[in-house]
Amino acid sequence: MNARSSRSHSIFSITIESRESRGGTGRSNSFIGAVGDEEDDRAVLVSMLNLVDLAGSESAKNTNATGTRQREGGKINQSLLTLSQVIQSLSMPKGKRPLHINYRDSKLTRILRPSLEGNAVMAILCCATASRMYVEETKSTLRFASRAKLVQTSAKKNE
Repeated sequence: MNARSSRSHSIFSITIESRESRGGTGRSNSFIGAVGDEEDDRAVLVSMLNLVDLAGSESAKNTNATGTRQREGGKINQSLLTLSQVIQSLSMPKGKRPLHINYRDSKLTRILRPSLEGNAVMAILCCATASRMYVEETKSTLRFASRAKLVQTSAKKNE
């Protein structure tokens, strides 16, 4: 960890709403909620894009963090553990999956729940280091990535 490290997760969410133009060409020339748009009965297509940058999991002994930085690291590790448990549950076959998946243990998993539950396309990039100092963290990242690729989602239009 360096002095400029934010030690936090970042989530950038974009929600896009569109509707078919009145001419039926598939392109819309108006914005949703534009002036004069009262009582428009055309279907609205809503799409969401989440770009998530997760803070890395680092042990306090390797970072020499103390005080506030150590508590931040503990909270980050707790949210990563919760995400890992959710991913572990979702990666199981439907018949072996737990009946209840606890998204509520972390703000991170609560925010990402709609994307993780299935009606989505998901891509995950994991970064690892070849440094011997972080062998356990790298192994943990690779285990997470191998579980995450087993999560099955199927994006479809809800009309």
